[in-house]
Amino acid sequence: MSRYSKLSSLSSTIAVLVLVAAVAARSADRNARHESTIKNRTGRIFFDEIFGINVNFGFPGFGGGGSSSSSTQSVSSGDSLASASTNTVQKLRNCTCECGFPNHEIRIVGGRPTEPNKYPWLARIVYEGKFHCGASLLTNDYVITAAHCIRKLKKEQIRVILGDHDQFVTTDGQSIMRAVAKMIPHRNFDTESYNHDIALLRLRKPVLFSKTIRPVCLPSIGSNPAGKDGTVVGWGRTKEGGMLAGVVQEVTVPVLSLDQCRKMKYRANRITENMMCAGNGSQDSCQGDSGGPLLIEDNGRHEIAGIVSWGVGCGRQGYPGVYTRVAKYLNWIKLNMKQKCICTDL
Repeated sequence: MSRYSKLSSLSSTIAVLVLVAAVAARSADRNARHESTIKNRTGRIFFDEIFGINVNFGFPGFGGGGSSSSSTQSVSSGDSLASASTNTVQKLRNCTCECGFPNHEIRIVGGRPTEPNKYPWLARIVYEGKFHCGASLLTNDYVITAAHCIRKLKKEQIRVILGDHDQFVTTDGQSIMRAVAKMIPHRNFDTESYNHDIALLRLRKPVLFSKTIRPVCLPSIGSNPAGKDGTVVGWGRTKEGGMLAGVVQEVTVPVLSLDQCRKMKYRANRITENMMCAGNGSQDSCQGDSGGPLLIEDNGRHEIAGIVSWGVGCGRQGYPGVYTRVAKYLNWIKLNMKQKCICTDL
């Protein structure tokens, strides 16, 4: 074989090898890009789940009062990481708020009038245009009250007034009125014993927090205020058989232990573990205070430890006021508020 033939054969072999290598490289490149695409898609889905792209987390914010919707606007998948992170942080920020701080440092039987809007979470329930019960603001669209306060009421005739002080004067503050979208009494409320005397009202339109309208704090799980002094706030009668108070009243009451309460003049089995007692012969809640809060102060912040429920007379010796023990119902509150953000750790 001539040298030319050998060179030609060698060149052909080299060309074939180069072609095979090129095809293999192109195939490897396609496979590599395919794997990269799969990884990127998987990463994109993971990114979506973590940062909320195309996912509605449903964190209800506290800020606005213009909409009753608790959903949040989702971010398009084209948004950058920075904007997605900012949006997520904003949602979380909307779930934080201060609670339980009164407006001044300074009732009801043996009580005294408060300064206007001292307790900015205090609300009053009006039915068919008349004062009916007290309540307390928990979030921008939920108030808490006693179940007996809304028994047999028609939702359409209920109004909740917040930011008010003098119920007979309409120009003393920045009060607002809200209709009720839903009534949520405890399903096991006993109309004879008043056990489980607790209820939530969802407002038809959220409120905007301000100096005169802010939420109260919930107690921590298992908290027991026995031995402390509490404060009862409301528009109730200042004495048994007296007239309803025009302006908000407050009274300081000693909180009794369960054993102490059962040793009073009530039948021992009438006082359940879901109740608590507070008051003495001269300081007590009274008719008209029902549904209002029994507050416990801790470092300037107030928690709603109890809800005014029932009692015998007003300020009678041996018959302290009986309150719903709110700490027993934290899971119930959380469940019925549909994971709504609240100003406490449950």
